[in-house]
Amino acid sequence: MRLVRRLTVVGAGLLLAYGAGFAAFMAQVPSEVSRDPSATEAIVVLTGGRQRLSTGLKLQAQGLAKQVFISGVNPEVEPEELAGFGPLGKAQIDCCVVLGYAAANTLGNAAETAAWARAVNIHSIRLVTAAYHMPRSLFELRRVAPQLAVIPHPVFPPGYPEGGSLRADGVTLLLSEYHKLLRAWARALLRSGEA
Repeated sequence: MRLVRRLTVVGAGLLLAYGAGFAAFMAQVPSEVSRDPSATEAIVVLTGGRQRLSTGLKLQAQGLAKQVFISGVNPEVEPEELAGFGPLGKAQIDCCVVLGYAAANTLGNAAETAAWARAVNIHSIRLVTAAYHMPRSLFELRRVAPQLAVIPHPVFPPGYPEGGSLRADGVTLLLSEYHKLLRAWARALLRSGEA
């Protein structure tokens, strides 16, 4: 009987910790587009949706940065194929866009972005990714490039509207992203224990 009570208490404690962690995660997820007008040295777009790319190119055209780095591009994509996403067409791609083909996931995006920023001496970026993806993206990027100043610039895909109520698929997406962030935290803890 005591074992059952202990297991119940442990289970309740784990459930509370899970819920508190999810609440903390939700507090980190942006609910609106960045209104920060500050220019940065570059805009970094993490691939994963047309909206991210078009937003990054639009921000660059507005003068918020001189160049755009797109991380996680499919190796089969040629720069010319991206011309239709930006307001300035092919000229914008030719002058101002660098494609990163090495990343296959968020951890890879962070490593690829950090390596590129070091190689071209970039110290500040505006990070464009989906709102639900922003906490994990920032976590991974800050681990590998703590000196890099980052302005988060979230986009809001279908199912996760800006400042609005979530649909069921939006809640599922957030739970999935929370689980991925938990794995990233665990991986970081294990690596710090090895050092």
